[in-house]
Amino acid sequence: MEFDVSYYKFHGVDRAGLIDALGLYDTGTPDPGGEAPYAIADLPNGWFVIRVDNDSGLLADYDRNSLAREGMLVTCDVGSVDPVSRSQGYDAGEERWSVVHDGRGGEMLALEIRGEAPPGVSALHEEAFAATRAMMAHGGTHGPGPMLGVPLAVVKSVTGFRHDEPQLVSPEPVFTWLAPKDPK
Repeated sequence: MEFDVSYYKFHGVDRAGLIDALGLYDTGTPDPGGEAPYAIADLPNGWFVIRVDNDSGLLADYDRNSLAREGMLVTCDVGSVDPVSRSQGYDAGEERWSVVHDGRGGEMLALEIRGEAPPGVSALHEEAFAATRAMMAHGGTHGPGPMLGVPLAVVKSVTGFRHDEPQLVSPEPVFTWLAPKDPK
């Protein structure tokens, strides 16, 4: 299954004000299959998440620094066609850290860490490096490898949410469709 998706997790940001500024509104219609080009969910720990199908282009037009001027933003971009995953952390409109795996061209061990990455990144990197080396030793050199999951694990360590794992929190987050506001 191919995917190219981004998750924007916000904390300390006015939810209603942000989606209004983006020209959207929350329909309240559940999106259990992940079919909405834009969807939103509230996490029980005070964060909220906007999921964007990267083919839609909505948030790509925004500077990420400006999306969370007064709060925190943690982004997660992941694609399967080009095995690339990226997480970035912003606080008060400034990028503080990024963790990027770019597996294009067979770079299965690539991981770039910039800024003051969250605690535990080194351990996640070492674990994925060892698992990737073991996989490569057994002939596994095609497709996404363990390093692709490092930025996703970093996001979970900060926000408590990882899109590709079951949510072991209560209440479980429910994504609902975001739709464009009617033009006035």
